Amino acid sequence: MVSFPSLRSGPVPTPRVVVAMLVVAVALVAWPARAVDLAGDWAGEWSSTSTGHSGPLRASFTPCGPGRYSVEFRGRFCRILPFRYTVVLAVVEDRGESVILAGDSFLGRLFGTFTYRASADACRFDACYSSRKDRGAFRLTRQGG
Repeated sequence: MVSFPSLRSGPVPTPRVVVAMLVVAVALVAWPARAVDLAGDWAGEWSSTSTGHSGPLRASFTPCGPGRYSVEFRGRFCRILPFRYTVVLAVVEDRGESVILAGDSFLGRLFGTFTYRASADACRFDACYSSRKDRGAFRLTRQGG
């Protein structure tokens, strides 16, 4: 009879311990990553790459459904002309620490439909916008705590 050396190098975990370790491992893999919460006030600037105009911009993000935000943008054009409009942005990709959002809004016959694509994390919101007559960017940071 041939004798083989033992492959054990320490105590063998009990079946109960093995099951507990498996449950923890599955829970960590299956647990959904918490999406970035963008709710609140943001401030920064907008800039048009078509015209060269730019100005201050504020935004208030309000959740309006799973993965959707109603965003009210407020800013100034040519330093004196105020504007305000609301757009719904939807999370189209969740990257864990950041999200990609997209949406569009019709701003009347004069301005037409604007399309937005943005990336955001807990502190920064960077969006590109485009319409038939204009294109540009929004750069915002979260305000408050």
